[in-house]
Amino acid sequence: MGLILESRSCMLEIDDEKEAIMGIIYACMSADNTVSKQEYDEMVHLLSRKQLYAHTDLRVIFNKIKTLHQSIGYNAFKLIELAADKVSENLRLMVYANAMEIFLLDKTFHANEKQLADYLQKALHIDNKWAKKIQEVSTVKSMG
Repeated sequence: MGLILESRSCMLEIDDEKEAIMGIIYACMSADNTVSKQEYDEMVHLLSRKQLYAHTDLRVIFNKIKTLHQSIGYNAFKLIELAADKVSENLRLMVYANAMEIFLLDKTFHANEKQLADYLQKALHIDNKWAKKIQEVSTVKSMG
């Protein structure tokens, strides 16, 4: 069972894989301490194409993740820590690739994003070879 946080008399935690994946993407979006409309729209686009999110109201999960993030002091590293173990092994590379897309929306891989990407790589147990390939492909895709 993951860490449970109490906020305004309700218990907050990452309950399932849907919340975990969105939590990780949200953590990456907030790496620069702000979530832009472009980042939000890209997250919705990325997740709504996945079978896992079919018939899911993304806004409900998003609001829960936002509240959880606030309750842990807006700590993106902690949010990844709470979520990573709930992501199944077969989806970890996809989640990492989606995170890279979010980081590179502004065409730049900032230092704080690099730190968070390194942390995410370790949390998802992605080896260096795969992480480097994903980063390279994401960088090329962001040039277009």
